[in-house]
Amino acid sequence: MEPHRLDILHDDGELLVLAKPQGVLVQADSWYPRLPVLIEALRHQAAQEKPEFVRRNIGPDGLWAVTDVDPELYGPVLLTRTRERAEELRNALGSGVFMFTYTFLAKVVTPEAEQSCELPLARHSRLPRMLVSHATGKKCQTRFAVGESIGPFHYCTAATPFPRRHQILLHAAESGLPVLGDSLYARQKPLLLSSMKRDYSPKKDLEERPLYDGPACFLSRLVLPDGIAVDTPEPPRWNGLTRQLERHGRG
Repeated sequence: MEPHRLDILHDDGELLVLAKPQGVLVQADSWYPRLPVLIEALRHQAAQEKPEFVRRNIGPDGLWAVTDVDPELYGPVLLTRTRERAEELRNALGSGVFMFTYTFLAKVVTPEAEQSCELPLARHSRLPRMLVSHATGKKCQTRFAVGESIGPFHYCTAATPFPRRHQILLHAAESGLPVLGDSLYARQKPLLLSSMKRDYSPKKDLEERPLYDGPACFLSRLVLPDGIAVDTPEPPRWNGLTRQLERHGRG
């Protein structure tokens, strides 16, 4: 419920790309009834004709979302200033004209430098999670690449033309690349500095906070249909996480 300023990553007068923070939905989802919804917040501000919205030619009806990012993750979201353009681009989403590339940290179980996962995914009927289902699941594909190591983890990338809900997290877990901090699919506990630093001294009366909140994964690049690549700066606390891994992870 605190004010939050969103970074504008791209604006050509028609399309707008904003950096969505963790813990925020792009559009309402019954799995997350208590999370704030980006598109609703933007329309509320637009209806009030806030000066910054007027300067950017965002009308009182607000913006329309084209792409999505899991609420647990940070990353760019493509929006348009008109409903018609949004519907046109949404129809193109499944045609391979977009590309979503994620960066994440994982303890590598499978040694392949590159691999692909095409397990079909379906929403669970009762629980807020996805399932692998060859009967009712929808087709999806993720291409993984394993990069350099950092402590006991590796930098990895995941690329897909159309990410479904939790696709990257579930496909990574199924491919032997469990994402650091993913408690739902990889069953990974949050990483604490005390688990790595031998001379760690806890602060009195304060519970230790994880080095990173949620899965250590973010949408790092979004390629639009015209070929424009929108790169995302590292999310808050990512630099602190990697710095601590470089200092203490090998111990």
